[in-house]
Amino acid sequence: MSKKNIVKVASSWENGWNVPLMEHHLWYFPLKEFNVDELIMEPISGINKKVTEVESIQAAIDANPDLTPVYLDENGETSLKEFDHPYDVLYICGRAGYSPWKAHGSKGISIKIETPTDSGRIWGHQAMVLVLYDRESKK
Repeated sequence: MSKKNIVKVASSWENGWNVPLMEHHLWYFPLKEFNVDELIMEPISGINKKVTEVESIQAAIDANPDLTPVYLDENGETSLKEFDHPYDVLYICGRAGYSPWKAHGSKGISIKIETPTDSGRIWGHQAMVLVLYDRESKK
């Protein structure tokens, strides 16, 4: 029997345009379709749903030392088209106007989703579905 790969997602609540309770649905159901093991969000809101909340993205990374952190960033170094997904992974994306990859010193693996306009107008939950679809299609 082969070992199941581990896929987790970490991001930030948008805070301002929606409340975490409503935003949770934008994340939870699509990630469930792709069998994501855990959704990790920061900061702690206390919504008490099927989500792990942490104080920071760094806390999510520290809590998952066996997973390869992969940042989704509009200025990422590798195109999603060319990217080979790690077996066990923690995908990380930020909220609108915030780059966790830059916040972490632009270290590690970063990928970008190229679009016709490359304007960076894809919400985190939308970008994550594209990445998970790409992962599935490259199996």
